[in-house]
Amino acid sequence: MEGLLGNAMFTGIINFTLILINLMVVTVMWQKAGVPFNGAYTAVVLGSLVGTLLAAYYKVAVAVAPGIVINSFLCYDLVICQGYTWQETMTVPVVAGLLLLLCQYNNIWGRVMAVLPAYLKTAVPASMGVLLIYKGLLMGRLVVGTPFQVTGMGSIYDPLTVITLISLLAVLCFSGRGREQGLAIGLLAAGTMALAEGYVALPQYLFSVPEGFTDTAFQVNGGKAVELLAAVAAVWLVLAFDAMAAAKTMEVNDGRLFFINGLGTLMGGLLSGGAMTVAEVSAACGRWSKKPVKSSMITAILLLVVLFCGPMMMELRDYPSVFAASVIGAGCYLLMDLKFLPINDNISILAGVFTIVLVPLWGSLTAGIGFGLILYYGLSMMRGR
Repeated sequence: MEGLLGNAMFTGIINFTLILINLMVVTVMWQKAGVPFNGAYTAVVLGSLVGTLLAAYYKVAVAVAPGIVINSFLCYDLVICQGYTWQETMTVPVVAGLLLLLCQYNNIWGRVMAVLPAYLKTAVPASMGVLLIYKGLLMGRLVVGTPFQVTGMGSIYDPLTVITLISLLAVLCFSGRGREQGLAIGLLAAGTMALAEGYVALPQYLFSVPEGFTDTAFQVNGGKAVELLAAVAAVWLVLAFDAMAAAKTMEVNDGRLFFINGLGTLMGGLLSGGAMTVAEVSAACGRWSKKPVKSSMITAILLLVVLFCGPMMMELRDYPSVFAASVIGAGCYLLMDLKFLPINDNISILAGVFTIVLVPLWGSLTAGIGFGLILYYGLSMMRGR
């Protein structure tokens, strides 16, 4: 019993820490889009809290967080580039969330899932593992941009790179005692070193009462909903594929994750926190949870606490290296547990390989899966299937 409780606690804590970067980054995005900072932070955390509580209800050990890719599309493309107000833009996650919820009736999405190719069961977890490793390498500055090629090796003289390497070594060394323990030790080591080196400082006030909620909640303006239908379709597809990918990774029922994404995004839009989705990193970590309800409840409790920790959380926003080793470790664990299916179909092999390769290169699980499906069905039709 103690071992199960420890497993649930570690999974809940790790899932919480892995979504902190989403909370901080998306809050800043919406601030740039015109949402008052305090209101944006409160809305983002509350939206994550509602989604994570729903995950606990459905007995899935995941954390729900604002999707960085989806919300960057909403903030930068719709608000900053096209000129919609943030109140008008919040119509997109509200409608997309409602559509995702409607797909649960009469098993509409289940019928769609039934016609998807078998290679996805192998390609999706592998793609997610590779994507997490690549994201972690970027966060920890082990992979950087160069003027002569797209990416290159980071400098070992960079103190933040050293922090990543040492914390990653801790993750790998302690992984034999348990996946969650290894991730927790790595995160603790990185945080301690960042604090000692002065990269992270304690703010003057550790806690503050959530503010600005009345300025942002239920401010949706549906006056331009028809103009935004294309954006609604794009967000709906991203949410649907994210749910499918997480379900395949965790080997759970797709419908529960579709409902979590749908209701989480609906609440996120109403509260003005943007689109919410099951976090990729939490799906990788929660795969091994033996007590999913307790794991999600622990994550939800920590989200409730962090609702009052705005000053402290924003101290970490410029130093993603603190979380890099945990993200890399989650991706490694996912790849180590990958069970390859015997695939004798050349079309499936091609589609699977392109999916696994393109997901980290494009930085989008949805785009990689989409390209793989187009390739699979295109080649299948050319062969007369």
